[in-house]
Amino acid sequence: MSLLPKHKIGDCSQCGDKNVACVKVGKDLFCLYNCHKNNKIKQQIDRASERNRIRTLPHNEDKEAIDSRNSIIQDLDYYYSRYIRILYSDNKGQCKCFTCTTVKHFSLMQNGHFVSRKHIGLRYMLKNQKPQCEYCNCNLHGNLEVYAANLNLEENGLSERLIEQSREVEKISTDELKQMLVDIKAKLKTVEQKLKKPLNK
Repeated sequence: MSLLPKHKIGDCSQCGDKNVACVKVGKDLFCLYNCHKNNKIKQQIDRASERNRIRTLPHNEDKEAIDSRNSIIQDLDYYYSRYIRILYSDNKGQCKCFTCTTVKHFSLMQNGHFVSRKHIGLRYMLKNQKPQCEYCNCNLHGNLEVYAANLNLEENGLSERLIEQSREVEKISTDELKQMLVDIKAKLKTVEQKLKKPLNK
């Protein structure tokens, strides 16, 4: 059985070739191996382009929304990190690591999370954030055994409760993130005041 479309000998309406195998489309004849073939390819390309155009419209909108949300999260990470490090600093800006004896200026410390930041529900919970030195936070991957013990000294069973809460699927809307950003900026402004106070003589 032939896979070629039904054709007849005639004159191509598109290129004008005479006495060639043609396919009738509507009232017109198109030469089978040239114009008809090229027209089919063009139709396929046009249909594919249209599908891609339609497919990318919502994608672009989603990308803008994702970029906006990611930008807010980056800002939240910055302001929460600065807030935590200054909160646990003295008025000279000196800050002690939560999981070892290192004391450095807050600008040289990091904001360490007991439960990983990938858990958005705990990412900005103050009880889940403490200042840490780079060695504990990065090299020791949070020094979590000591972290847990020290959390439990502050509040009995806190580490277990945070771990349990991390198992819950929690979503935070972009509007909620925006409000959190407003709130943490205000809190940061308050704690920064202690760095501006004159030192006791």
